[in-house]
Order: sequence, then structure tokens, then C-alpha cells
Amino acid sequence: MDDLLKFASRLADVRPEYASSRCLAVRQSPAACTRCADVCPHDAVTVRGRGVEIDEVDCSGCGLCVQACPSGALEPKVRYDPGRPVKCSEVDGDAQTVHCLGRLQPTDLHRLLRGRSTLILAHGDCATCPIGGQAVLDAIHAVADDARALLALRGGEGEIRVEAREHLDDEETQERVSRRALLRGGWRGLASGASEVLAPLDPGGEEGEMPLEAARRWRALELADLADDTPVPWPLPVVDDACILCPVCTRVCPTDAFSRTFDDDGGGALWLEPSSCVGCDACVGACPVNAIAMEPTPTWGDAGGGTREAYRKPGRDAAAGTVARDDGGA
Repeated sequence: MDDLLKFASRLADVRPEYASSRCLAVRQSPAACTRCADVCPHDAVTVRGRGVEIDEVDCSGCGLCVQACPSGALEPKVRYDPGRPVKCSEVDGDAQTVHCLGRLQPTDLHRLLRGRSTLILAHGDCATCPIGGQAVLDAIHAVADDARALLALRGGEGEIRVEAREHLDDEETQERVSRRALLRGGWRGLASGASEVLAPLDPGGEEGEMPLEAARRWRALELADLADDTPVPWPLPVVDDACILCPVCTRVCPTDAFSRTFDDDGGGALWLEPSSCVGCDACVGACPVNAIAMEPTPTWGDAGGGTREAYRKPGRDAAAGTVARDDGGA
């Protein structure tokens, strides 16, 4: 009975997952980032010295804190079947339901759109909804815009519609697998097809420091076959000559995208791994000499070219070799 109660409690828990290693309040200080607490409509989020605490009772599961988190330290717990329309829990009908549409992220919409020409995201009266309120509707539209922009870069087709509905049914359409096709192909064939559909956005490999949504977005850009001069929605820091090669940016970066190397002759370099950068701009605010600015839409040549030198401090002898990287020491 105790195990059953624990299982039911886990199912009822609508709080997002929290990775303290990526939290800017932990990497810097509680004053450095309070965005999750600022947007919570129910005061369920508290930022303390040891990180973020979310009250299990007061949290409504609206997802606003996830959308506001700049470093991906908060990630939603959401389950859905790809290729089907989706509605929030306030809308009637037999279409698949997510607790709140605010929990969805751009690549979730790509997965929901797969195999269809149109994806419907049905919501109720958000302004009076006890889960999140009007801010949730604004967040849904922002996520849909991001999903459309990423879809266009990938050369994909499909319409994403955010609609107020009282009712949404998951009706059989020509876009869905018919019962006859299912019987003819068998469950194994269907499972294989579903695996192939989901594979393109699967970042693969073991779980790492990158948030899942960021890893999926990066994978989508990699698969888009972009020209080097194509602007991409992947903000990257730019470092100018005011840099003093101090360790601050390497320490505050939630995904360790920055690293330093030092030359034998007193010179050195600051390195950036673009695929590991989530664009949180923690380095911008923390830099003691204001040497870092954020470029919101770098070209794919800058973002997709692998680890690059963000800044170099000349040494006494330019021909001297480098020593091993230092990821944050003084």
C-alpha cells in the first residue's frame, strides 16, 4: 500500500525537474537569478542559497517557471503521443491532454506535428484558469513562434495553430494511421516507424549537462544542412579585448561552455564550445570588466564550427605552446 501511495504521489506531482548544477542562483548567488520565482502565479517557488525550492502543494504545474529559466535548470515533466493534436486539461473531449500547454517547448511541438499538416493546440479560458492565468497563453504563443522559426530553418512544413476551444476530439483523419494499415503492418512495424520519426531530434548519447530542449534544438540545427552565412536562433557570447582571462565566466557558465588555456610565455586564450552554450547570458552579467556581450543570431558558421577561440591574450613569445585547459581555477 505504501508503494502504491508513493507511486500515486509521483503521478500527481506536477512540479518540474530541477538540476541545481545548471541553476544560476547556485552557480552565482541567489540574487543573480530569481526569474522562476518572479513569474510564478502562486508563489510556489523560493530561491535560497542552496538553490530553488518548489512547493509541492502550491505548484499548479503551469510551466511558467520552466519557460522563464534561462539556463534550463528547470525542465517540465510532460508526456504525449507524437503526431496527435493536444489540449490542456481545461478543454473537454477525447484528444490527448497535457496538464497545461505552458509545459510544452518548441521541439515538443515539432514532435506533435510529425506526420500531420496541422497541429492544433487547444486551450481554455487562460485568463480565468486557476492553473496559470493569462501569462500562460502568452508563453504558449511565444513557444509556437519559436517552433515555427526552427521549423522554417529545417525546411519543414506544417501549420501550428493555438486555438481557444471548449471541446477537442482526437478524430480519425487521413493523416493518421488507419486501423487497416495498423493490422497490415503489425505493432512491430508501427513501433519501428515511430522510432524513426522521433530519432531526428534525439540528441543521443548519455545524459549530460545540456538541458534536453537545448540538446534537441541543437540537433535540429545540425540536421538542417545550413549554409555558413545563415543566421540561427542560438545566442552566443562575444568577447572583446577588455578580457583579462579571469576565471569568472568559466565558473558561472551552467554548462561549462567556456574554458581557458595558458601559454608558457604568459599569453593565453578563452575558448567557447557553441553547442554547449544555452544563451543564458550569465557570463555577460558576471564579467567584472564588461568584456562580454551576447549576439542573439550568430551565423551557423560561427555556431556550428566546433570549439573556437573567443579571445586571445598575446604572450611574450607567440611561438610558445599551450598547456592543458583550465576550467575555472584561479
